[in-house]
Amino acid sequence: MTQLASQPFSNRAAAVFLAGFTFLGLAVSGLAIVFAPSGRIATEIGWRLLFLSRAQWESLHLTLGVFFLFAAGWHVWLHWPVITNLLWQASTRTLSHRREVGLALVTVSLLIALAVLDLPPASWLSDLSDLFKRGFWR
Repeated sequence: MTQLASQPFSNRAAAVFLAGFTFLGLAVSGLAIVFAPSGRIATEIGWRLLFLSRAQWESLHLTLGVFFLFAAGWHVWLHWPVITNLLWQASTRTLSHRREVGLALVTVSLLIALAVLDLPPASWLSDLSDLFKRGFWR
């Protein structure tokens, strides 16, 4: 029989689990908001999903989003040596994993540009949300 109480508390494990569980909560609450009717319609028809109103889902999403920033920051701080080892080759102190870093930067930059310019596929997500908010729930 293992003794859980005798194991020391792990900050790294706590940071990983907090970030992971918060991310899952953000995914669920984000989907609930996407598929929920607009605020006015949700209020008029008394819309609820898993006993929560649209306003409660939005509050939950905002709260989890702010906490996710904290958890992700704590995770990065605790794992900074691992991150720097992924970025820099220790023996030559040169940038390592250039393709992976480049792919991540280009992908995130492209997603930001598509969302800001309201172009597909980012605009499809807005259209889907609008379809549910205004079209599906009328």
